[in-house]
Amino acid sequence: MNFRQLFLDQLVNGDTMKDYKHAARLYLDEAFRLSPKNRFLFHVVFNINPLAAGNMLNRAKGEQIELGMLTKSVDLPSYQFNVEMKNQYNYKNYVQTGINYEPVTVTLHDDMGDVATAFFKSYYQHYMTDTLHQQGEYNAIKFDNKNTPEPAAGRWGMDNGEDERFLNSISIFQLHRQRFTEFRLMNPIINDYRNGSMDQADGGGVSEQSFSVSYSGVLIEAGAIRRDKPQGFATLHYDNSPSPISPLGGGTDSIFGSGGVLAGISTAFGLAKSGNFLGALLSGVTTYKTVKRGKATRGVKEEIFGLAGTFLSGAVNNLGATSRPGVNFPKDVRRRRRTALPIDSQLNNVISKKTQNETDKEILLAGNQVSNYLNLDTNANLRFAKFETFRRSENINPNNVETEWAKLSTEQQDTYLSEAPSNAKTLVKNGKINYKVSKQKYNAVVAQQGISDTTTTTISTSSSSSSSSSSSSSSSGSGGY
Repeated sequence: MNFRQLFLDQLVNGDTMKDYKHAARLYLDEAFRLSPKNRFLFHVVFNINPLAAGNMLNRAKGEQIELGMLTKSVDLPSYQFNVEMKNQYNYKNYVQTGINYEPVTVTLHDDMGDVATAFFKSYYQHYMTDTLHQQGEYNAIKFDNKNTPEPAAGRWGMDNGEDERFLNSISIFQLHRQRFTEFRLMNPIINDYRNGSMDQADGGGVSEQSFSVSYSGVLIEAGAIRRDKPQGFATLHYDNSPSPISPLGGGTDSIFGSGGVLAGISTAFGLAKSGNFLGALLSGVTTYKTVKRGKATRGVKEEIFGLAGTFLSGAVNNLGATSRPGVNFPKDVRRRRRTALPIDSQLNNVISKKTQNETDKEILLAGNQVSNYLNLDTNANLRFAKFETFRRSENINPNNVETEWAKLSTEQQDTYLSEAPSNAKTLVKNGKINYKVSKQKYNAVVAQQGISDTTTTTISTSSSSSSSSSSSSSSSGSGGY
């Protein structure tokens, strides 16, 4: 739970007796800083010695980088310490006398481009001369049960005259929160290599190759992820175009949501801190344009109400008979039927009820009046399009409307906006909703457009609206959703 959620919780609910979610706070605070790392997010780099003989991987095509990308699974290094017990007059003490590095198993996808096969062939040819001989040289070796085999011509086995290592290191990168943790296996050497198996009965299986390596030691480092750091990351077969909902991809007309103003500011500072000043500049410019358009700032109230919805939906009883007056106990929200009241109406009932009663009264609009009002008031039409037309058609939780609305294309949003007045008229006439608006606000809007429409007996005040059907929901045109 972040700061704004904690603030809204205290603001609305006050002191509450409940079991606060310790695990949620532990793993979600500070942008998931203490959350467990995902096993599937990793990157492997095979650092092949450029002096190694027989390297069949095409460096120009980047096959050495592709080899790491073809890694299906890999073990992180494990360690076995040699521990001895020392006995001094029956007092036991334990000392370390050494360390053993456990072998690491690597599994590669057996790709159709034969990159994995080329890797093993390169390793094989570097250490073993057997693969350098032709079939005729193998056939020339004579042997039978009576005679001693003739000596083979040339060099065989490990008699290759090489003293260079094939692998300088293998780096395994854990990826998390735009950072990496590197485990670098130094001076690795392959213990065994398996080309897998084939099976005609396995219609869904894929071929793979695997091997295990021993190594001399491990270097552990951490840092920020950038292009080509880790080596080869985001350089080949990588979609470098930013997401359209991200700050660098254009962002969204939102304050708190994904790709919104706060996310853009955070991204800009983060990129600047990491040294990516061009990215920081682009993110800052995009965020500035979002604010300049005014859509985000106009919708800040709705977003705050959306954040508050999680707390308002679990309305509370004030028992007052406790040793500490004012302590609230949550209701069982699972047994309580959720009303169709917009979030702003709930907030006003909790916080601003007194202010409402002391100021201008609300009036209840008829169908035609609602339609005219929405056609004249752009902000009211936008709120109704989001929280009534769009929410009802997609059956969306009111707290998620802003997020889902931002995912729509401009054409889709315009469709909902154009249909909002007629939908409102129909819902009011059918008794599905009661649309309330400040009398002063309504008269100001219609008067500004030169429309003569008085708030007389055809319009009920909020005090008389109690006679309407209890199944009807209420919509507030003045306060928004």
